[in-house]
Amino acid sequence: MVRQRGVTLIELMIGIALLAILAMAIFPLGRAWVANAQITKTEKEFLEAYALAKNEALRNPNAVQGSTAAATVEVKMDNTVAVMDSGANIIWSFEIPPTVTVTLSVGCDTGHQTIELNNNAYFLAESCTFYKVEASGGTHASGSL
Repeated sequence: MVRQRGVTLIELMIGIALLAILAMAIFPLGRAWVANAQITKTEKEFLEAYALAKNEALRNPNAVQGSTAAATVEVKMDNTVAVMDSGANIIWSFEIPPTVTVTLSVGCDTGHQTIELNNNAYFLAESCTFYKVEASGGTHASGSL
């Protein structure tokens, strides 16, 4: 009597079906992990932009006074965040990933979301001091500046 070794077609199909079921269960977890990584990276860059704006406002190279903005952080509609000096020159900017949105407080104008800082690095408008970073499939990040 000869013993055959190997895998039958039925065993192979069962193995492939089990792998497919596992892959379908893991796929949403992978998508959430990528979304959360993008949220974390975007929040880190946004807070870095705010820190750069504070430094620029305290340096105050254009010697602005009073209620004039010495530095500005602007969340633009084209998915970029820009740090600008008092002359509206861009000092630093970064692109937000297409799946991520950054929004400022409800009181901010949706088309022109800005954080303006005076020469002492204080907010000129108190309505834009809260932020929210979110992406589909991930948990959102929010905070107060």
